[in-house]
Amino acid sequence: MQITILTTLTSFVALASAGCYSSGSTFPNRDEALSFVHDACYNNGGMFTGNFAARQSKSMCPRSGNTGLEFVVQNLNTNTGFDLGNGDCYDRLSNEISCDHGGESTISGWFFRPGTC
Repeated sequence: MQITILTTLTSFVALASAGCYSSGSTFPNRDEALSFVHDACYNNGGMFTGNFAARQSKSMCPRSGNTGLEFVVQNLNTNTGFDLGNGDCYDRLSNEISCDHGGESTISGWFFRPGTC
């Protein structure tokens, strides 16, 4: 029984990890950052819409004032391509934008990170 619980917990931990950075740049305009992410995740032809090949990473660097905001999404699956759901894309990146200094997460085979570029 204990081995089963430990195996189950270990499997769950491997599916999700997230954290906020404790230092570094802050978003100059959080609402604008959310707008960039919304367009990239929902608009037809948006940067993060459509299929991601196995291990494919997509990124963008829109400008907010004098600061470039980097957004990165990567399919971590080594064998198969997937289409990331629009809502999942937006929810995950907006969670990271809500961190004062940005953050990153790995959830269900996807990696998400906003930052500066």
